[in-house]
Amino acid sequence: MLKKYFFPEIDGEVQKLIDENSTKNIENVSIVVAVFEMITLALFVCTTKSYGRAQWVSVGSVMFCIVTCLAGYFMARYILKKENPTHLEVITFKATYYLLMSVWGIWSSYRQYIRREQMLTFYAVELAMVCFIALKIWLGITLTCGVYFILYIMLFVVDGAAGINILNYIVLVFVSAIGMTVRYHSFIRMAEATVKLRKAKDLEVQDKINVLKAIADIYDNVNLIDFIDNTEMSVRDKGHVKTPIDLQKQTHTVMSRRIRERVITDQLERFIKFTNIATIRSRLAGKRIISADFIDVVDGWFRAQYIPVEVDENGIPIRVVFTTRNVDEERKREERLVRIAMTDELTNLFNRRCYEEDHIEYAEHGMRDDFVILCADVNGLKKVNDTVGHAAGDELIKGAAESLLIAIGQKGKVYRTGGDEFIAMIHTDDPDAVCRDIENQTGNWKGTYSDKLSVSIGYASHGANKDLDIHELEKKADDAMYRAKARYYEKNGIDRRHH
Repeated sequence: MLKKYFFPEIDGEVQKLIDENSTKNIENVSIVVAVFEMITLALFVCTTKSYGRAQWVSVGSVMFCIVTCLAGYFMARYILKKENPTHLEVITFKATYYLLMSVWGIWSSYRQYIRREQMLTFYAVELAMVCFIALKIWLGITLTCGVYFILYIMLFVVDGAAGINILNYIVLVFVSAIGMTVRYHSFIRMAEATVKLRKAKDLEVQDKINVLKAIADIYDNVNLIDFIDNTEMSVRDKGHVKTPIDLQKQTHTVMSRRIRERVITDQLERFIKFTNIATIRSRLAGKRIISADFIDVVDGWFRAQYIPVEVDENGIPIRVVFTTRNVDEERKREERLVRIAMTDELTNLFNRRCYEEDHIEYAEHGMRDDFVILCADVNGLKKVNDTVGHAAGDELIKGAAESLLIAIGQKGKVYRTGGDEFIAMIHTDDPDAVCRDIENQTGNWKGTYSDKLSVSIGYASHGANKDLDIHELEKKADDAMYRAKARYYEKNGIDRRHH
């Protein structure tokens, strides 16, 4: 038990931290004492009118203290700046500093004792050493007892140490020795706690990096952005080199600047805004992920994502992962599925679902003056189905779809909304010309089962009906189409009930 108390086994990392903290203490206390003694010396010089031996000795004593403290201050700074100071260097420095300060305390107190004054300087120095210097326990006790013993011998030579109470003096020796011991153990506990916390944090960070490494193969790029030490690091890079980030001058990481060189021009502004690290923390606050898709001029679609790894007490990310992954095949597959969902299987025209979505879009955002809704319906489809067969009927429907597509071209979109019903939403200043083109196409159509194709057409333009909304415009076009169909049946003497 005593061995463990007086000769504790200390981990190398803990010892290093003790050396660092105690050296920092010497640096701080040395400059404070040096400044205080400089002020004391200045006051002494200004108030002393004549100088005798005693005055010069006082000046010398204060100068010794100032020089010792300044030397201790600069030596401590040197050790702290040194990359890997050895424990022997640190302990030698601290023991030397302790002895020099104790020499000054003994010297000053010896002079005070001769003048029959209290030895305040010595006790102040010893108290400071107990509070600020961390020496190994056996060394600290040895030096403390040695210093007290030397002072006692000097006082004993003067007058048999009659001016001090030997019992109180011994008690002070024990108090100083025990105080230094307790102080050293407190240094050990604090250092152990700090090292443990540091290791736990390093382990946590390493665990996160290991997780990132494990998923790195999923992504083309994985970048860890640390807003604590303002660095970025590529997880896929085996060297794990951290690159500094200057948040005062820098709005994008090295990785995002490299990636944006291949982003297509019309998406570049959006990519730059998305990858702005000056705003990423606020955009990520309270979110698990933010992502956006962009097109690489070489490899196609890719998905960029920011994922918070660690947040502060306010939920603001302090470590963020930036990833990119090629999703070109995924986007093409999605586009194929969308096309399937929005396409009529028989004619490959857009279907009713697509029409309804586009209808809503126009209803919400309005129509231009050249906007036209055109309705078309195949004439005589029921008769063909009944007499020739459904294959012939399907042929007519596909023929009508082809005719509408060719005639309308780039002017708009054509939808099959029912069995033989079609709607087109187009932009043209001459809808009558479009209708003539459709009639020309259907008039020239020839099929395998039928050699004749006829459609009834009706339209309504927004320019001529500005008071109508899109629903009313559609109804007007539909009514016009039914009137055209009625004229067709009347002209051909056909009973519509059977067709």
